[in-house]
Parts: sequence; C-alpha cells; structure tokens
Amino acid sequence: MPIEIRVRDEEEVTEPAPEKINITVKEPLPPEEENTSFKMRLRARKSLDGTIMITDHYVIDISVSPEFKKVVAFPKKAYSDEVYAAQNRLFEHLTKAGIVDRESVQGGAVHGALEGLILESKDNVPVVDLTVMSIGKFIEREKPEYIFQQAYDQEVDDMYVHPDEQESTDLGEVPQEAEKGSIRQYSVRRYLGSGF
Repeated sequence: MPIEIRVRDEEEVTEPAPEKINITVKEPLPPEEENTSFKMRLRARKSLDGTIMITDHYVIDISVSPEFKKVVAFPKKAYSDEVYAAQNRLFEHLTKAGIVDRESVQGGAVHGALEGLILESKDNVPVVDLTVMSIGKFIEREKPEYIFQQAYDQEVDDMYVHPDEQESTDLGEVPQEAEKGSIRQYSVRRYLGSGF
C-alpha cells in the first residue's frame, strides 16, 4: 500500500501550517476526486520518534528528523567513494535548493554518515514537507543513472557467465601443444648458476 505525502500550497492553507509532517496510509483516490497537489512516490517510513526514513536511493538511506531539523545520509552497505559521491550530490542539491545550511554539513555520529541542518523558515512554510519533496526530486534525478549502471553490470556478468557462440570455444577446439609459454618446465637454475 503506497504512502501518500501531501505538500500543500500556501493558498490552500487558511491557518499556519504545522511543522510536523502528516503521513497517512490509505487507498488512492479516484481520478475525479484527486486535487491538483504535487505527488511523488517514495519508499519511506516513519520511525517511532517521527523521523522520516527514505530508502529509495540505490547506495544511501536518507533520514529527515523534524525534531532536530536535520537531514542525515547513511551508506546502505559498505562505505565507498560511490557512497560519498552520492552523499555529496545530495547535500549539494539541498544547499542549492536553500533547504540545508551549507556550513552545517559534516560527518555524522555513525561511520560513513553525513548530516546537515535544515534552515528555519521565516514565512511559516512547512520545511519538513519541502525537504522530503526536494529529496524525492534528487532521487528521481539519480534513478536513470543507477538503472543504467545495474543493467550494464548485469550485461557484463551475463557476458562472462553465458558467453555467445562467437566469444566461446568448446572443450578440445583449441589444439594442445607439448610446450606453451616462454618458461621451460625443467630448466631451473640454482643459486648463481652453480647448478647445486
């Protein structure tokens, strides 16, 4: 069942928007009842303390903490250059969007984590909703590259495991020779050529 996160426009809100994000799990609305709000699909869940954990990216998991006003990016598996590059691109995206303070981006308390503080809103805008929406845009932009990379890796694996007729030889097709290579089998010299 999909999780639907609604981000409201300022004109739709008659009272100041709460800082907390409301995530509800429900059946999708019929097309005639849907409004024109912005929608996106993310693989996300909410923890007991209210932290939103987004696991849609291929190499990093992203958590948004409304309580601490913080975004943290964790490596999915082992920490590598690819993980750091993805974390760096995420925080570049968020700082250019004006959501995360550039000076606050630093290493986190967990090995391989990077974190940054969400800026305060002066216009009473729901910053957590905007942060989740911006992270979703970042993931949408990254997805084609990782899909291509996975397809390429699978093609290389298939080439090695199941080669086609042109790139494979049957057993016995390559003729055997008595001696192969440049090193003779029994001509081993002893120390300093003494023969002992």
